[in-house]
Amino acid sequence: MTKVSQAPTVPSSPALQPRAPHQLSMAFESTVTLDLSDSERSSVIAQLATLLMQAAGVAAGGDDGQH
Repeated sequence: MTKVSQAPTVPSSPALQPRAPHQLSMAFESTVTLDLSDSERSSVIAQLATLLMQAAGVAAGGDDGQH
């Protein structure tokens, strides 16, 4: 009978260890945002929405006809 050798155990890298999910903390009512005009605030909100949609993989743009 032949002996089957097992693969050596390789310690996993800390970068490969699963991490607990975390949530980004953002202060929306900071002194900077409170000093914005209505048009500046609308622009910032639109840019933030676009950034969040891009991060989620959703194409930003016009109406695609689906509702």
